[in-house]
Amino acid sequence: MGKAKRRSLLAKIFPRSSLRRSTGLLIITCFLSSAFFSVLVFTNADYVIGVFDYLTSFIPISRSDSKLIAVTTRQPIIQKKRTLSTYDENRIYNDFNYLNPSTLTYENRTYSNNVQVLFRLPEKTPIFALLLIFHGCSRTANDWFNTIERQRIIGAAIDLGYGCLAFQATDDFSRCWSNEVDMSSNNDVEMVWTGLKGFYNEYPKLESLPRFTFGSSSGGIFSSIFAINPRYKIQGQIIFVSIVLPEIVQTRVKKEGYPPTAWIYMPRDIEFASEARINDSKRVFAEENIPHISYIIEPLCVTSTIFHERIPTITKETSLYIFYRLQQNHWLDPQNYLKYNPRRKNTWQEFLLIPVNKTLISTDISKNLNEHKTILPDFFNTLYGEHEISFERSFEALQWHKNIYDNKTKSVL
Repeated sequence: MGKAKRRSLLAKIFPRSSLRRSTGLLIITCFLSSAFFSVLVFTNADYVIGVFDYLTSFIPISRSDSKLIAVTTRQPIIQKKRTLSTYDENRIYNDFNYLNPSTLTYENRTYSNNVQVLFRLPEKTPIFALLLIFHGCSRTANDWFNTIERQRIIGAAIDLGYGCLAFQATDDFSRCWSNEVDMSSNNDVEMVWTGLKGFYNEYPKLESLPRFTFGSSSGGIFSSIFAINPRYKIQGQIIFVSIVLPEIVQTRVKKEGYPPTAWIYMPRDIEFASEARINDSKRVFAEENIPHISYIIEPLCVTSTIFHERIPTITKETSLYIFYRLQQNHWLDPQNYLKYNPRRKNTWQEFLLIPVNKTLISTDISKNLNEHKTILPDFFNTLYGEHEISFERSFEALQWHKNIYDNKTKSVL
């Protein structure tokens, strides 16, 4: 990066007044760095840098100087860094550009009994099946087409030939799905039946296509129930950060033909969709010879660009600012993973969204942060890796189901 470009980037992040006040500290930092240079030449650089970072962490830093320290000190050495799956990295969607959300158009229908169905059918890939999508608690069907992580799940499905139908839970207060196993008493089952009937009346040729489900959190439990509905056969399901209802595992999975199931889960999710619970279910599936698989989404390493890469409307300057603020406030471990659960410790919102001194942050960054204050909490949960939406591994799970169905169809012919 050239000197002029570097100065420009720093100027955008840190106002001139802040840099001027910090000149003295910058000189001291440079002196300390040069003093260590000769040692670094003859010793293990990574070890010495770690010691240097540890020692300098005790140097008192005023609020006005803290940002400059973050820019001039070296980033911690990352000993392990998880990258995206090869299926997810640099994925380009044929039907829409996720960098431009307006390109993901969809249809909105209201059928009998005021049942709403939002859907998008593939345009460039031949349609192979229908994917019935059930959101999590407090969410809506609309989120699947208007939040970036969910949009990318839709994009992966469309690329594989799935027509995507998103449904809305009947509970308007909690927006959670019913976990009533008795389908005659389950209002959500009746609602989905009504929605599908209306959809098939409009698109009768699509009724013969196989059906799969994708349920997130509460929607995952509902999916595990709907998977055995007698009216519209389900060929397979994806359970995202959720579980197959234990009652279903003990009764329907063991006694009746249950569809192939893929779990996508986060290892830190130990209270609800825990790895132990999922493994218990997988053992039963194995005993019953039901195809099953699981995919792990681990915590993400925080980099200076990750906020821009995953949420393109966050600028590169804002992404860099967030990264350094997390460093300064000791929210990152030596490998640059979040140290704290952002749901249980929300001080990150204080030092990011409520700056103590407005002169320390540029107007553009402040505005950009404010525009994303309702989006950042979810993404922080994704970074930490506990019970949150993430587009990762969805393509693999959807591809797995498609392969199983294709192989099953070929074996019958």
